[in-house]
Amino acid sequence: MGTVKVLIIDHYDSYTNNILQLLQGSQTGQDGSTYPEWSVAVVRFDQFDWDTFKTELLPSLDAIILSPGPGTPERESDFGFNSRLIKEVDIPILGICLGHQGIGTSLGATIINTPNIKHGQTAEIHHKAIGVLRDLPQRFWGVRYNSLVLDIELPPELEATAWTYDPEDSSRKVLMGLQHRRRPIFGTQWHPESVCSEHGAKILSNFRDIVLSYWATSRPANQWTSRSILPNATLPSHILNADVLLDEAHHSFESTTLRGVSVDGQNTPYYVASASLGKGPKPELVFQSLIRGSSADGEAWLDSAKVRDSHSRNSYLASAAFSLSYSIELGTVSVHQGGRITKSERLRGTYWHWLDHFQHELVLKNTQAILPESLNQDAEVGQPLLQVGFIGYFGYELKWESLPGHRYPDAEVERHDRPDSQLIFADRVLRLDNYTGEWTLFGLIRRGEHDPIGQAIEATSAIGLDEDEFADLVSRFRDSFDGLPSPPYGQPHPLPEFVALDNQDSYTSSIVQAKKAISEGETYELTLTTKFLAKSPDADPFALYLDLRGRNPAPYSAFLHFPAHDTTILSSSPERFISIDRNGVAEMKPIKGTLAVSSDPEEDLRRRNKLATDVKELAENLMIVDLIRSDLHNVSPSSSIKVPKLLHVETYQTVHQVSPPLAPAEQVDERCFPPGSMTGAPKLRSVQILEQLEQQRRRGVYSGSLGYVCVSGTVDQSVVIRTIVKTGDELELGAGGAITWLSESEKEWEEVMVKANAVARRQALSSRTLGLRLIMSRDITLLSAPRLVVLERPRIS
Repeated sequence: MGTVKVLIIDHYDSYTNNILQLLQGSQTGQDGSTYPEWSVAVVRFDQFDWDTFKTELLPSLDAIILSPGPGTPERESDFGFNSRLIKEVDIPILGICLGHQGIGTSLGATIINTPNIKHGQTAEIHHKAIGVLRDLPQRFWGVRYNSLVLDIELPPELEATAWTYDPEDSSRKVLMGLQHRRRPIFGTQWHPESVCSEHGAKILSNFRDIVLSYWATSRPANQWTSRSILPNATLPSHILNADVLLDEAHHSFESTTLRGVSVDGQNTPYYVASASLGKGPKPELVFQSLIRGSSADGEAWLDSAKVRDSHSRNSYLASAAFSLSYSIELGTVSVHQGGRITKSERLRGTYWHWLDHFQHELVLKNTQAILPESLNQDAEVGQPLLQVGFIGYFGYELKWESLPGHRYPDAEVERHDRPDSQLIFADRVLRLDNYTGEWTLFGLIRRGEHDPIGQAIEATSAIGLDEDEFADLVSRFRDSFDGLPSPPYGQPHPLPEFVALDNQDSYTSSIVQAKKAISEGETYELTLTTKFLAKSPDADPFALYLDLRGRNPAPYSAFLHFPAHDTTILSSSPERFISIDRNGVAEMKPIKGTLAVSSDPEEDLRRRNKLATDVKELAENLMIVDLIRSDLHNVSPSSSIKVPKLLHVETYQTVHQVSPPLAPAEQVDERCFPPGSMTGAPKLRSVQILEQLEQQRRRGVYSGSLGYVCVSGTVDQSVVIRTIVKTGDELELGAGGAITWLSESEKEWEEVMVKANAVARRQALSSRTLGLRLIMSRDITLLSAPRLVVLERPRIS
């Protein structure tokens, strides 16, 4: 027994990293010490040329795992040199999905369209109980993500080891597994690493036994003869250094080393102070009277307009000490203070790395945050709390700097001068506890004259307050709470008519193209979106937000204003992207599947049950759960990633949503950006296809994330959906939905309209081409007592 050195070759799939969770075993040596069963690295299939791979990596490997991936193994641009690897090298190989198909095609098998395309659906696996399938129960469940399959008639040197049956022809076998008759090469068409697949760990354990047995015996075909596999063996440094998982996670780990560690308050230029203000007026009144317009650089209201659970317990109101804006097109960060630019910097690296450096070196290192036990609120695991810090958005086009393998295009992309990210730095924040009605004021306090943040941004005014200024601010807010006029704002302003960039015909055409890409194995799921535009030169955006808040309250509602670019965000998002608490525990909670709420209780119960049992909706959710599990491996040990509950139906003011919660993990939204619920899977290939389907239109703020990054290291970001973005006198509203093989065009368009009307209800959504007013005919109302439908490990077939 010993530690097997295995290389996972990734084909830019969104599920590859989940294989790591199947490699978590340990062994006990004769001396009683434990050692890992595997030493693992992940490299991309195009990371090395064949000669380099064969001479510099292969001699150090005990086994290879070929990952799933988009496309076809018959195309070198999708499968690289792996066909040569399979044909020329005698080493144990396990191929999954694309890797399995590549084993077959490399050795003479034929690839065909599967008679039953399955993505995110389970299949009943029948097998011969040999090779990697030894000692598995007959008829277990495996999750499929495939449009292509190998023909069941294999060449003589390959043996079919597993199959399922065509649901439309129960006598027809569909190949699900194979192995080489003489060499240690195995394939599974289904994904054993999926959260809903059974016996994945046993399959990898069987593969490990085969690897150990193979290297224990000399064979003529084995060019390296027998070798010892030693306990605590590790891959050599030149391979570990090439590991894309460790490389991509490195910066995130480095930039968050202070999370959960108390900074010595005697040596920091800043510390955070807090003061209780007692119970006060409603938050909209406090924001209008005390926050709005108080800074020339912007303000924010992170508004838990619908308190769903402890994670939406708090609302935060803040004004800017300064603001940042970033344009990916220009590669430039600009700092704004007092209504003008104080500093502009062209970046050599990515904005993400620049911001991480700023947060770590200038904010975290120089600030003593309040310890969690002193925040006067018991926080559950995974629940972050904001003190002071950055508040703002990361636009969808930052994908060009976050997705491995994706680069900003030189041409054929819509150009504009709007920032791809805007953040305010709030050095004073009001927190409303929606459970108790208690208000707390937080302030960033300077201990002396040293102001490293201000110095770095070439500030004209110091960042933070001195102790006397904070005391005066506390006194002023307390006095104001007793005498605020009610209400100072006017009546809600009606929204203008929104004009769609697509109509049902053009959107349906895109769906047809999306399903064609799915049928060809290019992607499993595509989150196709469209836009609605309007002009409203006289509308008060705060009045518009209050109207939206009243009609469609949501846990991650928000009002953000950035004067530097005359941008205002009015959000009623129900979806968390990622949160990170003080101890580094992360939660992601994507949403897939939407139906309008009905005022008829019986009809509404029918809709809820439909959403909870619909094969398409459940498949969409499973695809995204598997995707974000893989995302989190970029920043967290595999053993820490859990799926405590897989699927919920949750009710908001206007719609039902299916939501799969995930916790815990660590770190930071860059490595999970853009939100998988807004791309599809595999993420990279899906994003590239969507750019073509959406005619290279920028999504902008929509589909990105919005929230805060605290001086304590906590993070809470929502997905920007159900959101109006006002820039100048232009209003923009995005909506869309996940397209799978099971999608029906009419229902997909209807879902788009349900989502858009959740934001613009009682207003007009017009088709540019047909000139039709597109408003859902049924009324959409609140269910007073929403119920959760919980599904544990559903079989989605």
